[in-house]
Amino acid sequence: MAVLPHPEVHQVETAHGEVRVVDTGGSGRPVLLVHSLLVDPDLYATLVPLLRRRGHRCIVPELPFGAHAVPLAVDADLTPPGLATLLVEVLDALGVGDVDVVGVDTGGALTQLLMADHRDRVGRVVLTACDAYDAFPPRHLGRLFAPIRNRPGLWAAAQLGRSPMVRRLVNVAPLTHRGVDAAAVGRWTAPLRNPQVRRDLAKVMDGMHPRHTLRAGQENTTFPRPVLVAWGDDARVFPRRLAERLAEDLPDVRLVTLPDCGAFASIDQPDLLADLIHEHLGNVPATAP
Repeated sequence: MAVLPHPEVHQVETAHGEVRVVDTGGSGRPVLLVHSLLVDPDLYATLVPLLRRRGHRCIVPELPFGAHAVPLAVDADLTPPGLATLLVEVLDALGVGDVDVVGVDTGGALTQLLMADHRDRVGRVVLTACDAYDAFPPRHLGRLFAPIRNRPGLWAAAQLGRSPMVRRLVNVAPLTHRGVDAAAVGRWTAPLRNPQVRRDLAKVMDGMHPRHTLRAGQENTTFPRPVLVAWGDDARVFPRRLAERLAEDLPDVRLVTLPDCGAFASIDQPDLLADLIHEHLGNVPATAP
């Protein structure tokens, strides 16, 4: 987590193990930002200061998605429902009650599970391009991840991440128009050289299955609070049909298309996304745990 300017980084104890968390603090209503697979909270490095200046308290846990520095307990439940529970455990450790939630990619799938299984902890929701319904993982990423779904493949990926040339060649074009520099790719791949981190990531990837997002989609047809679906116009990894189906199924929803934007809206359109999040969340007071 080297990009965020002077981040407030805490290490909290949960039933899953120790978790590092960026918590900007302040009296504003907390916003939980849930990041993508194979990255860390730096995915939101540009967005967090923008939200903070608008009065929001940002909480960004470092999830066991392969770029995490602190491995979880060996017996930690890293299935999608287990990861949703981990997010609740982080909130408990911080003494935070209900939160508004922003999710992207795999983090969007976990956000939908929070909405379904931990509804009392979830306020308003923002879903940017993410896994949903039968796309968990999406077909394109499923093919991309196939070589690293086993431990030897993860080890090989970790070794390749050492090479500056390989880092420069990493293709993130399907995810972001602005791109990610080689230094960030290096930070995100370095933890994979730890076998315990590879163990965590393998467990997470083994648990990814559409039955979880399909169930959440069915449960969330009764979700009682407003949801903003903000989808990049070129989020090619996450088909537009997912956004449209979410807009049809959720009872109180607004669908917005982000121009010149891939899946990672926090990188491609941070100012626009910050404005939309701030408008959507409104002036809702913080609540006690």
